[in-house]
This record gives sequence, C-alpha cells and structure tokens, in this order.
Amino acid sequence: MDTLLITIYILVVLYVLYQMSLSLEDELEDKVEIFVEDSTLEKQTQAQLSMQPGGRNITARVEYKSFGKDKKVKRPALSLIFDADTELPSSPKDRELQKALKMSDKALQEYLHPKIIIRIAPTNLMPMKPPIKFISVFINNDTADMQVCVNWDRSSIEMFGQGNRVVRNTPNIPVDLSRSQVPTFINPGMTVSSNITTESRYNRNPDSGLLQTPIQPVINLEERIGMAKPTDPTSGEENIQALYALDLMVSMKHRTAPDHESVSLLIPFIFKMKIKVDKPAFPPMRWWLRNFGRRRPSRGNWFWGSRPKEEK
Repeated sequence: MDTLLITIYILVVLYVLYQMSLSLEDELEDKVEIFVEDSTLEKQTQAQLSMQPGGRNITARVEYKSFGKDKKVKRPALSLIFDADTELPSSPKDRELQKALKMSDKALQEYLHPKIIIRIAPTNLMPMKPPIKFISVFINNDTADMQVCVNWDRSSIEMFGQGNRVVRNTPNIPVDLSRSQVPTFINPGMTVSSNITTESRYNRNPDSGLLQTPIQPVINLEERIGMAKPTDPTSGEENIQALYALDLMVSMKHRTAPDHESVSLLIPFIFKMKIKVDKPAFPPMRWWLRNFGRRRPSRGNWFWGSRPKEEK
C-alpha cells in the first residue's frame, strides 16, 4: 500500500512539473537577429568609389552606432567619409566638446570629418511578430556642400533570387508606377527617412490602375523561417538564413556642380537573419523541454528543421 501511494505521489509530482514546463515553454519568445554583410557592403562600395574621379577621396566604412534613445544598442550604418586620411584642425569649441564627451583624438577627427551616413532598418534582435511592414532608409547628410540623391526607380529589392521594384511609400497617396518616382534629395545638414516596399505588396485599384495602401508586409519573418530549413539549435551551430538584398542607387555631388560630375553608387545592402531560439536559463529545464517539450525534434517542428517520423 505504501509503495502504491509513493508511486502515485511521484506520478502526480511529475505531472505537475510537466505542466509547469509546458507553461514555461509557452512563455518562451523566439527571436530573429537581422544583420548586414558588412564586409561585402564596405568592399563593394569602396570599389565603386575608387573607379570614379570624384569618389577617390571618399572612404566607405561600416560603423556600429547607437541611434535613438537606447544608447546601448549599436546598429550598422554605412558612412561615406570625405578625406578620412587628412587630419582636420579643431577649434576651441571642438576641444571643449572633446573634453566634455571624453573623446579620444581619433574620435574627434571622426566627428570633424564630413560624412554621409546611410542606415537601413530594421536590424539587430527582434521578435517574429508583427511582420515587417516596410523597410526604412535613413540618410544623414553631415556635409557642408554636398547634395545626395536617391533614385528609387533604379534601386531594387531581391528576395528568393527574384528582383523587385522598389516603391517608396507615400501615406494616403496612390502610386502611379507608369510614371517615374520622384527622387529623394538630401541637402547639406539634412536627415531624411523613407519607408519602402515592393510593387507586389500593393493593392491595385481596378478602375484607375493606381497602387493603393500596401495590403501585405514586405517581410513576414514567421513565413520566411517556415520556408527555410533550419538546423537543430541544440547542436551549437548558428542557424543563418538569407533574408533580402537592397541595391540602393545613391548619387552625390557638390551643390553647384553639374549632374554629370555626380558620384553614383549602387550600394549593396545584403541582409541575413539568425534564428535565436529562446531557451530556459536553467540547464535541467532545457534538457527536459528538449526531450519532452512540445517542440522537441521527434515531433517535428520548423524551428528544428525536422518532420514527424513516418509510420511504417
């Protein structure tokens, strides 16, 4: 009798622990880290600059900077730095700023050099929901006399090996793609942000033929992961998948220079995603969920890259 009671007690405890583990598993939030191929971006942009007379004094450099309120998170941005190898004189005001911000001499020189900063969002760690409605392009023209132009019609977004026409979103304004899109100009000292998507994400008005508000997000992370073939995250291997590539057509010139003296760049932003499966911090609980949880490999799950075993 005592043995039976002890057995029942153990079974009840195991059942309660099992339900608790499933509840914990439901609270886990899997995320995706979006990152750019910074080496490719930097090298290919620099190669294009070196082939143009007006671009040989410009250095392309991918830098990780903090943007917005969260100063701890560093996000990738392409900096086009003018005369990066030339040491610029600093004014007393500049040296006061250097002292206040505890900047090194190198950091002060980086601050003083005129530059154009291009950033694409979203990047870094983010949840899989909600879907990404737009890709955002931020351009900061931190120069005194250079004008920057973005040609949307000559830009493209590649997904699944297929090129897509870039469409700059203009809220509440129908888009007529039978006409050229108006380029975006960023004058000295200005910062401009634009939301872009692809033509296929829009709803076309059957009467006018114009494109209206997008009906689909530009990227659905859940769908993208479901279409991929991820590896087992417990193996220690990084699970990296291609996401999209944005070829952004950017030109720049001195304000008074003729258009034919512009430096033109087709900047290759290639983005990939790294799947971050949320796991309990307590190792025994990780083992338990890996062997008995709902997402264990034997039951088949797109996160594990497995399918249920076929019955013989």
